[in-house]
Amino acid sequence: MKILLIQPPVRDFYQTAIRTQPIGLAYLAASLEKSGFEVAILDCQITQQKQKIPVPGKFSYIQEFYPRGDLSPFRLYSGYYHFGLSYEEIKECIKQSGADVIGISSQFTPYCEEAFAIASLVKSIDHHLPVIMGGAHVSAAPEDVLMHSHVDFIIMGEGDEILPLLLQYVQSNKLPVDLDGVGYKANGEVRINPRHCFIHDLDSRPFPARHLLDFSRYTIRGMAYTVLITSRGCPQKCTYCSVSQVMGETFRTRSPENVIEEVRECREKYGITLFDIEDDNFTLDQKRALQILHLLVEEFGEEGIQLFAMNGLSITSLNKELLERMKRAGFRYLDLSLGSISSEASRHMNRPSDPDKTTVILKQAAEYKLPVTTYIIFGIPGHTLQDMVQSLHYLMGQETFIGPSIFYPTPGTPVYNDLYNSNPAPDFTALRSSLFPVETDEFSRIDLITLLRLSRWVNFAKQILPDLGKKEISLTELKEIAANNWLPEELKEADQTILSRSAPLKIAEAGKIMTALFLQRKEICGLRRLRLKGQKAYSYEIFAHKTSQKVLHFFWETEDSLLILSPFNRV
Repeated sequence: MKILLIQPPVRDFYQTAIRTQPIGLAYLAASLEKSGFEVAILDCQITQQKQKIPVPGKFSYIQEFYPRGDLSPFRLYSGYYHFGLSYEEIKECIKQSGADVIGISSQFTPYCEEAFAIASLVKSIDHHLPVIMGGAHVSAAPEDVLMHSHVDFIIMGEGDEILPLLLQYVQSNKLPVDLDGVGYKANGEVRINPRHCFIHDLDSRPFPARHLLDFSRYTIRGMAYTVLITSRGCPQKCTYCSVSQVMGETFRTRSPENVIEEVRECREKYGITLFDIEDDNFTLDQKRALQILHLLVEEFGEEGIQLFAMNGLSITSLNKELLERMKRAGFRYLDLSLGSISSEASRHMNRPSDPDKTTVILKQAAEYKLPVTTYIIFGIPGHTLQDMVQSLHYLMGQETFIGPSIFYPTPGTPVYNDLYNSNPAPDFTALRSSLFPVETDEFSRIDLITLLRLSRWVNFAKQILPDLGKKEISLTELKEIAANNWLPEELKEADQTILSRSAPLKIAEAGKIMTALFLQRKEICGLRRLRLKGQKAYSYEIFAHKTSQKVLHFFWETEDSLLILSPFNRV
């Protein structure tokens, strides 16, 4: 029996292409091969191709916030795209595969329609071809997924033990009535076996079937990379997080020796020296994390490999010893998860909070010359605009870039249940960050959009500080520099909106001009190039973005004391 595992394409205003490696499918493939099945992986996102498509009518309300051609550091998105193989190409690949069963990953709730579209393609080729769907969204909304007419079976939670067993049922044409964590249809009725068991001996699992992946397509700065998962599960129960639905609340770990063996195999078989640790909580057990890092140094030398943790490391789980060991083992930069600097907002999310420790960890990371991006969340119900601006102000004055994450609710989480318990179920596809889906009495969509634009401006300001020969600058001083050096004469009058140049504006120059305008006028503007026929000069139009005055009020409220600190070590 041959199984084709598919990662669907994505349709959205943006795609985080660097984090699309389907390591989960590679784990499934390894278990299937171990059980004697023939397997292939079709990653529909592996190509860099994207096609601009019309914004769905149900999302049209967001377009007023995404003006085309904006060159400013406040810019967001400018088009809606199909990222990956076209549906026509995917259909042909399925036909050519000769597969007896199709497995489809539905990982993220906003993109469930793309997964269903693949299922429909399968049935259009052969109505009798079994379709199995798994992934985080399936675990979050199993009944909704299984009710789709073109989905025959679902798997909730970990699939690498269950999928081979399910395929044995499919081979023998029997219903999996007693198979843990599986959903199926009997006489047209949806039936779901609850998930009770998780894999505890992770060392017994085969390494991902990386031979089925084309590593020329998975690169960071032109070098092949792969994903490492050294643990599963998380006991922290953050109110917005769906990890426990997929991997459980029990923190289960692989032995450090087993992890080193996998890294060694990746180097020897595939020549890979870049690794992204995608654990949900890698440093929860600090002693174990230290041991893994120690063995990596012992095996491969100091910085003999490069390490990333793009899924984020909890700041409160770090210490100076871990940071020092991370640097030696090969971490070149850190992605850190904060959520909010507000203790009250953190308590509301059920996240650990220690503002003093957070400051210490960020300073220690800078001492070890580890560039940092610190992620905060905008838009969780129960948070106030003051909470969010407080986090923005705090990170402005730390040696870190800001990673603003716009909250979207995931089915099954406490936040989702509170939002929709007594309301009609939402359109899952609208629950995406690019649509700013949650509004409360405390904040609106325009508030969140303004916070996102401000975060992008702060990051731009942090980037240009070394060019000024400064590590730190007050907004007052930056305002003076910008007014004297960056603000063109023709824009010094508030009603002037047209800027002319003999050569095209570079992004950095455009950013400085928009910074000067922002600090002078205290409004968020965009900049777009105008097309002038028959002229050699270049003309640009300044326009005002739709902006929340409430957010700007809170942002400027403590203007005299606000500092911007560069995360770069050079000055």
